[in-house]
Amino acid sequence: MYKYSKEDYMKLANVSCLDVALALGMTIDEGGKTTDKSVHIKNSRGLYIFPDKNNWYRHSDGAKGFPVDLVADALNCSREQALDFIAKTVVDGVHAQESYYVPKPKPEINRAIFSVPPHNISPSRVIAYLIKTRGIDKDIVLSMIQRKMIAEDEIHHNCLFFGRDIDGNIRSCALRGTTPVKFRGEVAGGDKSYSFVMKGNSDTLRIFESPIDAMSHATFSKLLGIDWTKDHRISLNGCGNFSAVQRYLTEHLEIHKVSIALDNDAAGKKAAEELQHKLKANFSDSFFAVGFSCSIFKDWNEDLLKFRSSAIPVEQFITMTAENIDNAPDDNEQQECSL
Repeated sequence: MYKYSKEDYMKLANVSCLDVALALGMTIDEGGKTTDKSVHIKNSRGLYIFPDKNNWYRHSDGAKGFPVDLVADALNCSREQALDFIAKTVVDGVHAQESYYVPKPKPEINRAIFSVPPHNISPSRVIAYLIKTRGIDKDIVLSMIQRKMIAEDEIHHNCLFFGRDIDGNIRSCALRGTTPVKFRGEVAGGDKSYSFVMKGNSDTLRIFESPIDAMSHATFSKLLGIDWTKDHRISLNGCGNFSAVQRYLTEHLEIHKVSIALDNDAAGKKAAEELQHKLKANFSDSFFAVGFSCSIFKDWNEDLLKFRSSAIPVEQFITMTAENIDNAPDDNEQQECSL
């Protein structure tokens, strides 16, 4: 094993992370994913290098670190062996005795094989559930089906909400039952850094806990005469999936504003604050604003169902408190959503 002086150790540890990546044979993506602040590495499961901070982050598994850590990760070796590699390939003027290098075998990890359930050609039950039971606008539901973001489980008739990569491959799948028996889950083995999204074309990303909340918010936008296709919307399939947000923001550099719209309960509020801190820590130079958008009731779908059963104009509804809405007279016919 090489032995280094303190001066040489510091020289090795502080070598350019980008130079190390190139020495490892990695290829820079010269396309739109690489900016003046971050460098995307091709075929690396979402590896980005940040030259200004001289560190790196991989979106597929959350791995991160500095140049030595990148070598140790890529070669599956110790930090000492990683220093040996840097001395031999990157840094000039560092001298040490002959080295040996024996890669450690990677332990086998038993992971579930991700397999999307077979789905129906005509998702009639899912369409009826989302429109009739959940109150979501028909055009929005059909648009998401046309974009192949939603399908119907052939056997159990569950809603399938897909998370796709930039090539359109399904990488995750959230499940929601369509019967009176409540059911939600996800297909095992999926990559949670890919989540259900409603891709937009503006500079704003809105973050929700579930696909149904995202579509409910889009429905309110349409009811208010706002182009619901404009903003990006993403579901976390819960409230702690920061990896999905990281991946989407890194892949969509046009986004400069983030609105956190998690559930209006204790867990949602806590998660929203944590998400805000993580966004500022990881993307502080990328955004003009990180704000919050709160539902009136527990979540955006509950708001939508309350609106559907009321006689309150939508412009007035969104300005009211939960208590005032609950005390308002019902008018199921006026706000009913039909197929």
